[in-house]
Amino acid sequence: MEQTQTIPASRPGKTPTPPASKRPSEKKSRLTEREKQGAQTLMAILFVAGVLYLLTVLIIAVCVWYSFSTPSESTTLYSLRIVTEDGNIKRASYSSSEANNSYGLYLRYSDIAPLCGFGIAGDEETVTLYLPGEGLVGSTELESIVFHRNSSLIVVNGNNVRLSAPILFEGDDYLLPVSLFETYLTGLTVEYDEEELLCLVTVPERLSFSLKLHKPTEAPKCDLTMLPGTDASSEEPQAE
Repeated sequence: MEQTQTIPASRPGKTPTPPASKRPSEKKSRLTEREKQGAQTLMAILFVAGVLYLLTVLIIAVCVWYSFSTPSESTTLYSLRIVTEDGNIKRASYSSSEANNSYGLYLRYSDIAPLCGFGIAGDEETVTLYLPGEGLVGSTELESIVFHRNSSLIVVNGNNVRLSAPILFEGDDYLLPVSLFETYLTGLTVEYDEEELLCLVTVPERLSFSLKLHKPTEAPKCDLTMLPGTDASSEEPQAE
């Protein structure tokens, strides 16, 4: 016999209801939670970006400080010889270890000054080197270079310039970079022998030196009487 399945009849007056919708308070709380998470993520990103920026600035500052505080070492070490033009007589000689230090190629003031007639005056911190001759054009003032103790800042005829290597004070003597004479002084001849690795400084027979930078001139004063609308003959009003 076949079995029949009976379906219970639904009760009259009742229909199936869909699941209840989420309450507005739950939606609001979830939205607030998402906003908080977004704000926290944004703050974390900004914090990381700020830290990276500060690290980058710090690294750049350290690199700049290191480049200025660390002397540049010469890749090629030259020996040095000071000679006179008359017969190429050797006056002073330096081995490569004596002529070079961590800043570059140097010679002693006491070796070059007597040959060139340089004069010097100053104290333990600042000295002035004077060139022989008639002095500056139109003035009785001698051409001069002002040195500061262990500083690359010098003053050439009143012009502030910076050398690639400092002037070194050593007891009663001074170590002068060869680049000083090459760049700012005419009269001395500086030559390099690439084969013998020799720097040759030649003092001329006729001493005639000058600096390549001249004393700065003052700007011309403005004559107010030449301005438009100005009467040179007008008198100031007298107070009554």
